[in-house]
Amino acid sequence: MRRTTVLTRLCGGAALVAVAVAVGLILVRHDAPTPRWDVIEALGLAALAAGGWVLACRAAPTLQVESTVPAQASIPRSLRKPPHDWGLAAGVVLTIVTPLAVLRFGFTLYEGVLTGFVGIVGMGLGFWLLVYVATDLLGHRLGPRQRVLCADAAAGQVHAVRVRIGAPVWKRYEKRGDKPGTTKAEHMQWLEVSPVEGGVPLQVYPMYPAGGGTGLTRTTTDLLQAGLQLADHHAWLCLPTRWKLIKKGLPAALVADTGHVVWGELSRDAARQYLADRTNGAPVNLHPTSPERPSLALPGRAKFRQDLHGRQLVWLLAAFALAAPALLGAVADFPGSLLCLGSTVAVTASGLAVTRRAGEMPGAIGWTVREGRDPAIR
Repeated sequence: MRRTTVLTRLCGGAALVAVAVAVGLILVRHDAPTPRWDVIEALGLAALAAGGWVLACRAAPTLQVESTVPAQASIPRSLRKPPHDWGLAAGVVLTIVTPLAVLRFGFTLYEGVLTGFVGIVGMGLGFWLLVYVATDLLGHRLGPRQRVLCADAAAGQVHAVRVRIGAPVWKRYEKRGDKPGTTKAEHMQWLEVSPVEGGVPLQVYPMYPAGGGTGLTRTTTDLLQAGLQLADHHAWLCLPTRWKLIKKGLPAALVADTGHVVWGELSRDAARQYLADRTNGAPVNLHPTSPERPSLALPGRAKFRQDLHGRQLVWLLAAFALAAPALLGAVADFPGSLLCLGSTVAVTASGLAVTRRAGEMPGAIGWTVREGRDPAIR
């Protein structure tokens, strides 16, 4: 895993802006005569910038383990929220808007009944998805359960226990499939932390922020980064004082002695022993929070992954190859509209392929990969 740099931000931002310009030209000047050199030039600039982004990401410095610091006795009163991922938000929005623009362009080439139906349905679904995903990506950075923990810390007290940060774990668990004679795999990720005073290691799972429906803002990579950057560091594992008023998993904030805050969730069964006395149910491990201690977010990371973005590049090249004859004016009417429909499918597939594969592949480095199998099928 590598750090983000000024060059990665500039190249990535330039690529996104160039694609946005191309999409805007198609939507605003949809009835302009072909060849559409303005769109082709914008896409060419986007390709150059994307190539620069890949090279900049590969040349960026790797994340280093933070230097050991003295143990911190206090817990920050203000727990730092994870920053908005503007690059991810812009990329997802463009992945949704681009097929809509290509559909609109194809509709201008051939205004048949079938083409119009496909265009209207596609743009309607795309607009709904755009609003849904944008709300998820750009809404609250913390879900309602995590905001309870933030409020408890701001009020001056949380449950907390000292832990040592361990390895990020990616587990593939094979079990009986939905169809007879088949199997399917479930993927689980967590960050392992060990109580300093002894006990069974705890599993801090990824957090689902406010939207939660798409899973695009899931904090899986934050846990990986914490395991790489804060390995063997001591931290406070903070839990809400109002935990009885929260259903399902409990929000957890790892506050490392370096000041970095990592958000996640802990199962109720695992957390219960650190929240209440086993005999009388009295609260335990209550600690005050301090307004003097600052908290930090994890530094930005370069997002390029060859196993993910290489496949996406193939789909995007296929999309351009399909749309190029229509943009150049070499193919018009119904054949040109069909090529635009194929280009729309390719762009959509590029986004879906990355989203699906990211949840099934742990990446090249960092994760401690474990395998498991349901005893019933052994």
